[in-house]
Amino acid sequence: MKRKLNDQVSSDENEFLDKLHKIVAVILCWITMLIGIVPFTYGQGNTISKELSGQLKNQTSQFKLYYPKSVKRYYHQNGFQLIWIKNKNEAKQTWEAMMLLDCVLQFGLSHADYHPQELIYDNLRTMINNPEKVPVGAQARFDVLLTDAIITLINHLHYGKLNPEFSSKKIDGINKTTGFNAVVELTKSRLEPDFMAAILTAQPKSKAYVDLQNYMRLVKGQYVGDCYQTPESEVRIIAINMERLRWAESYTKQTGNKTLPYLTCEIKDGLPVFHKDVRHLDASLEAAMYPAIKHKPLKIKALPLPDIRLKKE
Repeated sequence: MKRKLNDQVSSDENEFLDKLHKIVAVILCWITMLIGIVPFTYGQGNTISKELSGQLKNQTSQFKLYYPKSVKRYYHQNGFQLIWIKNKNEAKQTWEAMMLLDCVLQFGLSHADYHPQELIYDNLRTMINNPEKVPVGAQARFDVLLTDAIITLINHLHYGKLNPEFSSKKIDGINKTTGFNAVVELTKSRLEPDFMAAILTAQPKSKAYVDLQNYMRLVKGQYVGDCYQTPESEVRIIAINMERLRWAESYTKQTGNKTLPYLTCEIKDGLPVFHKDVRHLDASLEAAMYPAIKHKPLKIKALPLPDIRLKKE
C-alpha cells in the first residue's frame, strides 16, 4: 500500500513538472515574440537625450564644433533628440544634408571644413539600416557633427567663410530671431518640401553673385568629366570673388550700410571676365581660403587677414 502511495505521489509530481515546463515554455515563447516585434528605438528615448546633452556640455567634445552654441541651441529647442539618425523611411533629409556637403565645391567652399573624417556614408548607412549595431554615443556624435556641418555651411553661404566683420565666434553668439540666424534657417528649412533648395536660400541674391555661382556650378558639376576644363587658378579667383560678395551682402543686411565689394571677376555673356588685381588683395584672400596644409581645421589657428576689407578705398 505504501509503495502504491509513493508511486501515485511520484506520478503527480511528474505531471505537475510537465505542466510547469509547458507554462514556462509558453511564457518564454511570448517573451521572444515580444522582443522580436518591438521596434528598435533610435537613440533609445531618454538615453539619447542624456547622451546628446552630455556631449554638448562636455568641453572636450565641443572643441571640434565650429558653432557649439548654435548647435546646443538647436538641440535644446528639439528636446535633445536625434535630428538626422532616423529609420530609412524618414531619412530623406539626412541624405540630402550629406549631398549638400558633397557639393560645397560648387559654392567655392572646401570639403575639409565640414567634418569629412567623421561624416562617412557607410557609417551613416549602418546607423539608419541597423541602428542596433551602433552604440548610442556614436549615433549622438554623428548627429551632432552633421548638425554642426550644416549650420557651418549655412553660415558660410550667407556670411562667407572668412568674413572680417562677422567672425564665427560673433555669429555663434547670435541667438535672437531677428536678422539672419542659422539655427532659425535650419529649423525653417526642415519644414520645407525641398530641403536642399531651402538651405541654399542663405546665399546672396545679387546678380553678380548669382552669375558667379551658376558658372561655378557648371565648372564643378556639369563640366566635370566632360571635355571642358577650367584652370584651378581661375576657379579660385571665382571662389574668392563669391566670398567677397557674401561679405558685402551680409554687411549690408546686418548694418544697413551699403558697401562696394572689390571684385576681380564677373560673368559676362555666360563667361568669366577677369580684371587686374589693382589693390593686390587676391593673393592674401586666396591663401586664406586655400591654406597649404590640407584638412586644416578652422579653429586651430586664426588666419591673419590684414588687407582684406569691405570698405571702399
